[in-house]
Amino acid sequence: MLKMGVSSEPPIVSVKKLSPVPEIICGVNEDKEKIRDNIEKNIKLGLPQVRPHETQWDKIICLALGGPTLKDTFPDLLEKSKDGVPVVTVNGSYKYCMERGIRPSAFVMLDSREFNHRFIHDTHDDCKYFISSQCHPSVFNVVKNNKVWIWHCAGDENFDLLKKQYGEDYFPVMGGATVALRAVHLLRMLGFHKFELFGFDSCILEDHHAYEQPENDGEDVIDVIVSGKEFMCTAAHYHQAKEFVDMVSKTGEHYDLAVHGDGLISHVIKNPGSLKIKEEVV
Repeated sequence: MLKMGVSSEPPIVSVKKLSPVPEIICGVNEDKEKIRDNIEKNIKLGLPQVRPHETQWDKIICLALGGPTLKDTFPDLLEKSKDGVPVVTVNGSYKYCMERGIRPSAFVMLDSREFNHRFIHDTHDDCKYFISSQCHPSVFNVVKNNKVWIWHCAGDENFDLLKKQYGEDYFPVMGGATVALRAVHLLRMLGFHKFELFGFDSCILEDHHAYEQPENDGEDVIDVIVSGKEFMCTAAHYHQAKEFVDMVSKTGEHYDLAVHGDGLISHVIKNPGSLKIKEEVV
């Protein structure tokens, strides 16, 4: 059985900037004014908000993300699903699972861009949809006849809109810049404590996703070294890996998680040493 317990031994990673590799700066992938407009429209829909729930200490949740190892580890995920373990999906992993015999128990979305509505056109009645208030209104329109909850990002610059709409009655979800990192904290808020993550790679292994996602084709790639092993990553992958380490060091005591596959994230967990960009050879 895959060992749980990242919370008990969070990886301690030293990050070094090696010349002449430039500093990597990651920001939001949508115009800030568009995000603000999305939030302003979505919070007026009258949807229930995600709220804290009591912890279910023994409940295990499988979180299916879109990394390339989802292909290799899918048989294990499918078996767990058949055994009654709830599967939570994000973005394109929803359709990937649906087409291969898994009906997700829940779906989480963070991204603000309009094209994301294509990920959930095939909705089903037993799935719960947790959509960020910053998502494009077209996403909410797709799931308007389903079980939908709205949630808000901690650290967002638009809390004035939330306070105007909800007063003090809202519960922002902390986490990093990606849906994977936010989903862990969102599910923890909902009372879940033990997670098994599939497709959480933060690197390229032949492909950048387990499925086609043309929006990420042609992105620049860098080499990242962890304990002597090299990984190909985009800037976003590298940034997510750094945020994951920081997240676990700060909040890991509040949950147990295990990462399946042989991607960058699982390697960092197994080898808490040095995460660095490979120095260029001139």
